[in-house]
Amino acid sequence: MRSLIHIRSSVWPVAAAALIILWLGLGLGGCGYHVSGKGGGGMPGGITELALPIFANETRKPDIEALVTSAFAEEFLTTVKVTDSATAKMLGSIKSYDLKAVSYSRDDVNQEYRLTVLFSLEIVSGEAVLWSDTAVTDYGDFVVNTADVTATEEAEIAALKKLARDTARLVKERMLEDF
Repeated sequence: MRSLIHIRSSVWPVAAAALIILWLGLGLGGCGYHVSGKGGGGMPGGITELALPIFANETRKPDIEALVTSAFAEEFLTTVKVTDSATAKMLGSIKSYDLKAVSYSRDDVNQEYRLTVLFSLEIVSGEAVLWSDTAVTDYGDFVVNTADVTATEEAEIAALKKLARDTARLVKERMLEDF
């Protein structure tokens, strides 16, 4: 028993030293990893303030433009000051809003919808276009409640809110990474 304790106590300092060296190697080795949206070249044109007027709604779905614009404003607040008086503006329009059934029950009753939204976005300063993408598309799925139409409508709104937040985050990250 005594020899086993002696072996363990003599191996421990070597193992601890190896772990420390490994940890330092990984930490100081610098593989180039960084959190998405935190590196890269910054906002287009080096802007620090951004105006976000209400997006244009070119769809037949009423009253979605304020919700979408709000999601973009909240996301961009983490990077720039969002203010009405900024010289740089993000101009956005919601080009399409499509719902398609994606799953059905055995009785051929719709159980799930896919919401797909197409955006056209650009950042302008005066007459100069600093960034533009006229085909930003994202989608989200939501469950249909056949017993409660209101619950289905609420699920659709929740899906749109999530889609708008996710799209805003992805657009901002693309800008920051200079893609």
